[in-house]
Amino acid sequence: MKFRIVCLIASILMIVPLSGFVCATRVEKMEADIEALQLQFNEIQKRVNNDQTQLTEMILRADQKLEELGATQDQTHDRVSQQNVQLSLELEQERAAMAEMRGRLDVQQKTITELQTSLQTVMGSVATTGGGSGVILPSDQEALYQFIEEKKAAKDIASQRVGILEFIKRYPSDARIEPMLADVTAIYSAEGSDRDAITYATKYLQMFPKGNARNQIIYIMGDSGFKIGNCDLAQKSFQTLEALNYKDASARLKDTKANCKK
Repeated sequence: MKFRIVCLIASILMIVPLSGFVCATRVEKMEADIEALQLQFNEIQKRVNNDQTQLTEMILRADQKLEELGATQDQTHDRVSQQNVQLSLELEQERAAMAEMRGRLDVQQKTITELQTSLQTVMGSVATTGGGSGVILPSDQEALYQFIEEKKAAKDIASQRVGILEFIKRYPSDARIEPMLADVTAIYSAEGSDRDAITYATKYLQMFPKGNARNQIIYIMGDSGFKIGNCDLAQKSFQTLEALNYKDASARLKDTKANCKK
């Protein structure tokens, strides 16, 4: 019994120093780990501080650039505003000058129109007949129309032609243009002015495609075309009239095909 007690006491005495040794080793290991973690934390903190410093510097540089850009924009805006004001003033001056010039031109045009009207009232229009002699034409529309009718009745073909041409030029929308065009086309054809006859025949057909003198005008066009050697125009004209059984269109078409020289 005493021996067991002695052995137990001896065991306890041996275990206590061993436990103290184990505890001391663990504490040292934990201290080493804590020291390593502290070093890592210090290193990370150092990097964070460096990054924070760089970020602060970047923000300061960005703020400085923004301030410089804002100042540049303000200066540019001021310059643009000044230029706009200057351009606006110059534009207003140009507009005023143009308005003044336009006013002067209007006055001058009115004066010219009044002078022309007065001159035509006093002298009428002076035109030249085929023989070179001058014809004084009335300035009034109705008076000119009566002049044409009188010359037509008197068989003064040259004066009639001059009057018609002046009337057509002055009053192109007058309803009486149709018979006048037909008359002047026939006059040119009778005078042997075949190219002029074709010109006014074409004008008549363009303005009055269903006019009362349409067939007569086409006949003159074909005849004048034959005389100047425009065989295509002559044949087409007489072919159109042949289909309408107009006068001697068939005989003229046959003669054109046989004798027209291109």
